[in-house]
Amino acid sequence: MAEATRAATIGLAAAALGLAAAYAAFPSHRAWLAAGNGLTDLATAVLLALTAVAGWWAIRRTPGAARWCHLLPIAALLGLLDEVHYGAGLFGFQLPEVGSVTVDGVSSLLSVAQHVAEEQLGLGPLDLAAGAALAAAALAFVLARRSRAARASAWLADHPPAIHLLGAVTLVIGPMILDLVEGAGIVRFVEEWLEFVAAAILFRGALLIPQHDPETAGWRQRMRPWLDGDGPKRAMPGGAPRRPGP
Repeated sequence: MAEATRAATIGLAAAALGLAAAYAAFPSHRAWLAAGNGLTDLATAVLLALTAVAGWWAIRRTPGAARWCHLLPIAALLGLLDEVHYGAGLFGFQLPEVGSVTVDGVSSLLSVAQHVAEEQLGLGPLDLAAGAALAAAALAFVLARRSRAARASAWLADHPPAIHLLGAVTLVIGPMILDLVEGAGIVRFVEEWLEFVAAAILFRGALLIPQHDPETAGWRQRMRPWLDGDGPKRAMPGGAPRRPGP
């Protein structure tokens, strides 16, 4: 599993850098790379599907896996549904709308909050940003006051998949904020690229779920007793010869 994790890390890092390099080097393909159904978006959807499958496989093959490990494949599945807009285009149903905002994914929830704040409360984007900063500061103060931050940090250090899950969720906040920005081109590409990087981090976290060798339930496990019995007999301790059987 360590070799697979290392190979996946190198491959995903190369893919992320390749997408960024392609956007910089090929101006004629930038619209395709940054589009909602373009290459970067498609790569993210495929990676999230692989993450969901790999996460469930790792949990099933890891005896005693903690229940919180299920959050990784669940997050990947929710992200996949968000990428495909819950199948609205495939099955031809209309997604709900709040004012002029179509609720087509998690990123649109921030747009809905902004729309409600502007229409109902008269708050602008700067007011929302200041409120979010104050809430984050208050939460950090409460955690530090009750000494829970140190315990949470120690727990995360002992559970690498949880760090990857937290990192992926934190990174998704960037695309959600960029979704509020009116514009195209590099803004849209950065939004899609950050989603791909978050999916890559989540995939690596799913590969880290097994804390020890996965349980072998295939033909090797079934044949091991016979293979051990056919092997050469070892000498007894002290060099004493084995007694012949009856």
